[in-house]
Amino acid sequence: MKNKAMNEMAEQELDDIFDSDETVELEAVEDDAGEEVVTGTAVEDQEDGAAVEELHAQLAQAAKERDEANDQLLRLRAEFENYRKRTLRDGERLRKTATEKLIRELLPVADNLERALSHIEDRSTGLAQGVDMVLKQFFDAMQQNGLEPIEALGMPFDPQVHEALTHQPSEEYGADTVMHVFERGYRIGEFIIRPSKVVVSSGGASESDGSAASAGSTPADATE
Repeated sequence: MKNKAMNEMAEQELDDIFDSDETVELEAVEDDAGEEVVTGTAVEDQEDGAAVEELHAQLAQAAKERDEANDQLLRLRAEFENYRKRTLRDGERLRKTATEKLIRELLPVADNLERALSHIEDRSTGLAQGVDMVLKQFFDAMQQNGLEPIEALGMPFDPQVHEALTHQPSEEYGADTVMHVFERGYRIGEFIIRPSKVVVSSGGASESDGSAASAGSTPADATE
């Protein structure tokens, strides 16, 4: 009876030992599995981080390419605008140059018609009226292209628009005043096609004598 009880106790102890070993082994397996799960999660996190960094790099590259394309587009637009303005400016300059050249060549014809008309005493004749009509049509056409006569007679002499052929004394016109127009000048806007060729008054006899006296006086005479 006593031996039986001892055998049962021994078997119980062995069972406890086996159970504890199995528990330890099971816990070890569970720990290994947990470590594998942690390791796998870390690897996945690293892979996700690398993928995010790659996406950020791609986005940065795309933004850079977009900015470069926008900059190139702006440059092309500016170059085209400059080209358009330059083309318009060159075309306008060419048109003005062609107009000025044509007017310069036609003005002597108008001058000769005016001289011919001035020598016709009877303006009622058909010839005089015909010449006058041609001159009027000519200057109407020139005015449509911007041509304007330069005022000269009775105006103060202006070397910018007048060309003085000579100076003469005059009781009618003051000094440095245009007293006679030999050839009328013309302009287009601010551009002078040709200046008016004029005779400039040097003033009356008293002004001329005073100028001569002033010019002939010497420093010694002035002191006396």
